[in-house]
Amino acid sequence: MPGGPRYISVALVLALAGCGSGALTAPTDAVVTTTTGTAAHDTTTAHEKTTTTTKRQYGWFLPEGPTSPTTNEDALYRRLLAKACGEAQQELDRTWSGLLTPRNAPLYQAAVDLCRGDVSGARVMLAKATALGLQMRQGAGGSAAVDCAVLKAVRSVVDQVAQESVRCTPGTPPKWPTDDPFAKDDPRTDVVEGTTTTTTTTRTTTRTTTTTVPST
Repeated sequence: MPGGPRYISVALVLALAGCGSGALTAPTDAVVTTTTGTAAHDTTTAHEKTTTTTKRQYGWFLPEGPTSPTTNEDALYRRLLAKACGEAQQELDRTWSGLLTPRNAPLYQAAVDLCRGDVSGARVMLAKATALGLQMRQGAGGSAAVDCAVLKAVRSVVDQVAQESVRCTPGTPPKWPTDDPFAKDDPRTDVVEGTTTTTTTTRTTTRTTTTTVPST
């Protein structure tokens, strides 16, 4: 009809992104791209200059470890690998005095912290582990393989570097000052947990005095 209203049909399309039956899992590392633009105008043309900055972010990731744990460190590693952060914390709290080196107490605590997303806590624990010494005994046996993997994973997140760029230092790891589990102090804390029993032995000396009486 001339002069009558005109009707325009608009199609609205809804795109639904499904994530399946499971929860989304964040990648172990992500690329963050920042784009900034500045526009310069003149009387005839408009120009836009775009600068793109790409920065990689390294997330928490552990490679496959031992399938048959033989040390307390191996058992901790399996729980961390399964992302059972709470179980790993309980295991560490229960077995810290049985770790092969005191350095591993704060090192694995840093791993537990990162498992839970606590980067600041992990940074503090890594500093404690570094102060004790990061040397790791090479060769078969011991816990050097998992210790090195944990150190690389922790350093990767705390320092934001690639795991393959982290080197493990060969050498003799720091030793516990005593084998007595009740006398050990937890390197993760500043509290003295160890108890030392001092035994004092008193020696009694018996002196025998002989008196000679002259005969009459």
